[in-house]
Amino acid sequence: MSGTAWSGSASLAGRGAIVLGAGSGIGRAVALALAADGARVVACALHADRAEETAAHARAQGGQAYAVAGDVSARDGAEAVMDAAAAHLGDRIDVFVHSAGGSASSPFLQEDEAYWRGILDLNLWSVLWTAQRVARQMVARRDGAIVFVTSDAGKVGQKNQAVYAAAKGAVHAFTRSLARELVGDGVRVNAVAPGPTRTRLLEANMDTAAGRDLVARIERQVPMRRLAQPEEIAQAVLFLASPRASFITGQILSASGGLTMV
Repeated sequence: MSGTAWSGSASLAGRGAIVLGAGSGIGRAVALALAADGARVVACALHADRAEETAAHARAQGGQAYAVAGDVSARDGAEAVMDAAAAHLGDRIDVFVHSAGGSASSPFLQEDEAYWRGILDLNLWSVLWTAQRVARQMVARRDGAIVFVTSDAGKVGQKNQAVYAAAKGAVHAFTRSLARELVGDGVRVNAVAPGPTRTRLLEANMDTAAGRDLVARIERQVPMRRLAQPEEIAQAVLFLASPRASFITGQILSASGGLTMV
């Protein structure tokens, strides 16, 4: 159960789930974890081959999964992705995970408005467009769980990622506000804020000595002295999306190895 007290199975067996950003990294790990828990998962990604790769992996492990490709950083693209995903589930969306996002590293004083708009479209506006769509459907059924994958940068800030951190901070405020707004309608809204995670993008930076040095410095800053694996972040998302978290809403869960303790 999502919006009501837990009175049965703790798994997501048979429930419909949409995961944005499922083509790689944390989003891919989330889609696989939900499928392994019994959910019928629609893996959505920018590129069709990556979406299908995730869905195929889930099916190979015995799960039910479908692939949808599209760009959620534009309103029309976001609507098209959500339409296609909902069609696979017969409009029965029980779980929605928004894990699409990203940013380059650059000094704020050197950025222009076009860059800012691109960051905000992907990391903030896409959240608003897609969350409104699924929330309407969940409220009508008085049941559902929404989880946003954000970043600890939204809590503590990040050098050379000021606008990205601002977008994630806005999603944190949105999470709490939307949770208050929908709690009476049986819909839970939470977020997971990962710390440094060993994603494909980070591993690409380790091809150079400078990149390896950067990763080593990051690891030294984390109290657990290592980076997270995407699968570890996925387990936090799975918990908040499942009946195991039936009495939890409006929370921002840091999964950062102790880097952020607020």
